[in-house]
Amino acid sequence: MAALCVSASTVWLITDAWPQAGSTLGSGMAGCLIAAVVCIGVAWRRGWGGVSELAGPALGGALVLGGPAVGMLLGAAFLDAGSLAIALALTPVVVVVVESVGGAEELTGEGLWPGLAACCGLLLMLPAPSLTDWRNDVALLLAPVLTGTGCVLFRRSGLGAAEAWKASAGLAGGGAVFGLGVLAESLSRRGWPVISPAATGVDAVLSLLAVVALGRLTAAQYSARYVLVPLAVLLQGVVLLHSVPTWRSVACGILLAVAGVVLLRPGEERRDSGDGIR
Repeated sequence: MAALCVSASTVWLITDAWPQAGSTLGSGMAGCLIAAVVCIGVAWRRGWGGVSELAGPALGGALVLGGPAVGMLLGAAFLDAGSLAIALALTPVVVVVVESVGGAEELTGEGLWPGLAACCGLLLMLPAPSLTDWRNDVALLLAPVLTGTGCVLFRRSGLGAAEAWKASAGLAGGGAVFGLGVLAESLSRRGWPVISPAATGVDAVLSLLAVVALGRLTAAQYSARYVLVPLAVLLQGVVLLHSVPTWRSVACGILLAVAGVVLLRPGEERRDSGDGIR
């Protein structure tokens, strides 16, 4: 999780100095598929349970990795990174709701408030999302719903398959979602997009770290990513850009930090012996 959060929060440093590394639908597709090939290479000598055991992880990976791309798929006009960050901060809330529906735990305030606190903290620092376009409204609603549902589905499915096969299935599912976006974009523009190798490399690393973290953590713990990454970006602004702290930034940082700590607390769900890709 630490590697994932550090990598995801420092992407802006890379893209600022190297604009070609900015993520696109094409680089997301290529990055997921490259990471999937890496996982298949790790798991090649291990048996697998068949398509029935990997269908769930593939769908879960499609939702987790491809969920934030829903804005691009819809062609949302005013959906910026700040609006998406606020929406994704509600992912822990969705995780708790989905798990309660599945009977894993009760729907309690203790499980809900970290995501709500993180969302309120981000609203102190970022402008409220524009809701004047229906595509934005749908994208902002679906982003946390898809990622939260995908986290729970990935963790609960494919229990008989090796972790590397689960990871490869999830990455393939994410690549398929981005591939649909590439197809739609190509048809609308009547030409195939140019895929940047730099952006592909960044997306491959982030996608691989995401499925590794999701394989090691509970769904609620993984959802802390959407709280800790904005916190890391906020701290980087203070340290690297010498931003002057205000009461808003301090309050936002406190809310994000407390929410992240609560989400990362050990849960009842535990992995079998030998966590991670094997």
